[in-house]
Amino acid sequence: MGFFSYLCRPNVICVRRMPVRRYIFIVSLALCSVLANAFTRLTPETAHFVSLHGDAGYSALLHNVPDLPPSAGMSTMIGVDYRLFHNNFIFSAGVEGMYEFNVNRMDELDVTIPMMDTEGELFNMHVLVDKSTDLAHMVNLNIPILFGGEWGRFYFMVGPKVSLNFYGSTSSKAQITTYGEYDRAYDDFYDMLNHGFVSNQYMGSASVPLKWNMNILAHMEIGGRIGHMFKHKQFRLNPDKIRMYVAAYADFGVLNLHTGTNGEPVFGWRETEEGVQFFSQPLMNSTLSNGATFRNLNVGIKFTVAFEMPKHGKSFLYDEYQSERDYRKRGGNQGYKNGK
Repeated sequence: MGFFSYLCRPNVICVRRMPVRRYIFIVSLALCSVLANAFTRLTPETAHFVSLHGDAGYSALLHNVPDLPPSAGMSTMIGVDYRLFHNNFIFSAGVEGMYEFNVNRMDELDVTIPMMDTEGELFNMHVLVDKSTDLAHMVNLNIPILFGGEWGRFYFMVGPKVSLNFYGSTSSKAQITTYGEYDRAYDDFYDMLNHGFVSNQYMGSASVPLKWNMNILAHMEIGGRIGHMFKHKQFRLNPDKIRMYVAAYADFGVLNLHTGTNGEPVFGWRETEEGVQFFSQPLMNSTLSNGATFRNLNVGIKFTVAFEMPKHGKSFLYDEYQSERDYRKRGGNQGYKNGK
C-alpha cells in the first residue's frame, strides 16, 4: 500500500499511519546522518580522554506473568571508559559494574487444606497469605560501546551494552493467618496454637542463588557539560582537560533474563511431627515464571568526569656526531635531529 498504510472506517476520513519498522529505520538513518556530520570537519580536532562515571536510578523488571504488575526497584552503576572526541563526534568504550534490586509484588492467597484433628474429625484449615515481600538481586559486568556527538555544552550517546551476570539471588517472605472451619461449629476457630491456628505469623524462604541470562542493553543518554559551574582551580585553568557531565539515561534489556523453566509452587505445606509447616517460593523460582519472559528497564541520572590524556608533541634527539662537526641549526646554538 506504499510507504504509508491507511486506517479507514465507514464515514470517517482516512488516516495515514507509518509502520513501526519504517519509523525506526527513518530515525536510525537520521541519527547516522547526525553522527556523520559530527565526524566530518575541514579543520579536524581530536582528543583522548579517560572518564569515570556513576549512575543511579529506577529499575523495572518487565514480564508477562499473568495478573502480576512489573517489578519495581533501583539500579546503580560505576565504571571507567575511554573516550575519543573527533570534531563533534564521540566514541566511548569501557567496563562498568551494575547492581540491580527488584521487588516483585505477589497476590494475596486464600488456601483451603482438608485436614483431620487429633480427635479424628475432619475440618478445613484456611491459610490467608498476604503482605508478601519477594526480592531479586543482580550483579552484572557491562561492556558499553557508545557513539554520539557534542555541540557546545549539549551531548548525547547511544549504543549497546553487553551485560554478563556474576551474581544473583532471590528470597521471599509473607505473613500468614490460619483458622479452622468445622461443619458442626457455628463460628470458625482462631488463635489456637495447639491446633495450628495462628494470626499474622511470618513465613519465608532463605536467600537462594539465582542465575540470570546474558543480556544486551540498548543504551541512550542525553545531557550536558557542567564543569563551568565549579570554582575549583583545576576547572578554571583547564576547562577542556577536565570535563564534567550530567545526563539522563535509559537502558532497555533486549534479551530474556529468565533461565528457569521448572519452578516450584509459590505456596506449599508439609506435615511434620510438630504440625503443619508452611513455606513460600520466590517468584523467579516458582511455577508462575515457567516459560515467562523477563526484561529490565533502567532510567536515571548519570554523572561523568573525563580527564584528557597527555598529547604527544614533536620530539628531538641529540646528535653527537653533528655537534662534533660544529653543526648549527638556524636560529639556535645546539645540534639536534628530528626524532622518529
